[in-house]
Amino acid sequence: MDETARHSLTRFEHFSSALLDEVEARSADEAVHSALWPTVGAVAGHVTAVYGWVTTILRTGSPADRAESPLDDDTKATVLRDARDELLAELESDDRECWVIGGGTGTTAFWRRRMVLESLKHLLDVRTPPGCRFAVAPELDAELASVGVDEFLQVFLARSRTSLDPLPGTVRLAATDVDRTWTLAPDWSLDDDTDVTATIEGSAAVLLLLLWERASALDEPDRFRITGDAEIVRALESTPIHR
Repeated sequence: MDETARHSLTRFEHFSSALLDEVEARSADEAVHSALWPTVGAVAGHVTAVYGWVTTILRTGSPADRAESPLDDDTKATVLRDARDELLAELESDDRECWVIGGGTGTTAFWRRRMVLESLKHLLDVRTPPGCRFAVAPELDAELASVGVDEFLQVFLARSRTSLDPLPGTVRLAATDVDRTWTLAPDWSLDDDTDVTATIEGSAAVLLLLLWERASALDEPDRFRITGDAEIVRALESTPIHR
């Protein structure tokens, strides 16, 4: 196993363990800041389903069905922990070919990265009460956040973009703490050579929260700087890319 794989495994173990600790310490009925998974039990049920889904994909190499339901206080920690442990065993195995999101063929490395980010995202959900803004996790450094932005744009946006209404202009995401930019053309393609009509600046971490629909550049001027046409930013924020 190479250094990148070991690093991803370390991160997955850290974030998934932190998520387990948060779920175990809270009531299943406790509300969290998520419209899709509004309680701790709902988040735990979703993550359990995702972990089981990925475990099946890694074991078979093929796409799998996924069903989820909220977990209660009697099951949330145990069931989630069992699902995490089974997934970890598969992620620790040597890389092998398997189905990946988007319908192509990739390797275990894709899912190591994906499960790091999945675990982190829902750890933030469980930590954030309704009505409160999402804090940047101390562990979310600029390098990992940039990996998350790359993944969102190259995997989830690429999968959805043909079904999205065009943007009214070109928008650039510019990280202020690492030398990275991402430019979206009106057709949602990545195009760094096109003229830019709006720019959103912020740390790589808050740019990732923006794409994850867990921050708003329009509503949080202390974390973001917008230049150019704000209506393009509004269109970006209101488009259901990852649904």
